[in-house]
Amino acid sequence: MSFENAKANLKEFSKELNLEGLGFDENNTCILGIDNTFSLHLTYEPNSDRLYLYSPLLDGLPKDDKILLKLYQRLLEGSMLGGQMAGGGVGLAVKEELILLHCVLDVGLGVDASALRRFAPLFVETVEKWRKIVTDICAGKEPEPFTLPMPGGAKPPMQLPSGEQPGGPGGFVKV
Repeated sequence: MSFENAKANLKEFSKELNLEGLGFDENNTCILGIDNTFSLHLTYEPNSDRLYLYSPLLDGLPKDDKILLKLYQRLLEGSMLGGQMAGGGVGLAVKEELILLHCVLDVGLGVDASALRRFAPLFVETVEKWRKIVTDICAGKEPEPFTLPMPGGAKPPMQLPSGEQPGGPGGFVKV
């Protein structure tokens, strides 16, 4: 039944993209090209009722150890608790010299058919930002700071004047 939900999510997503006929192959995977720049892979895993979204950030690791260390450090910082990875993380295949950004959507019973359609734009935007960061680091440049996409074009939270902590001294609110 969950595979049916995964297929329904893919169908809704394909409508959003005006791409009729998207479907899973014999490996329960669908691969989409994004602006002829990178690929978005969607794989349904029947044992967990999950839909895995993943895209390459880099194909071919830097040969310079200092750049490679800086790249690894930045990726680890960004993946802390999924904070800059749309709730997901990064994976590394050293032999294949491949770095992937990945996220997971639960498509079990009760999950609506619009989950993928709603989440995919955030994932694609996150991949695009990380591909730029990775490219800059590999070129020896300092990457621009990562900013999280704001849903619906909302403005970022208000900044407090220098030195002030939310909730008073120490940043804690006594309840």
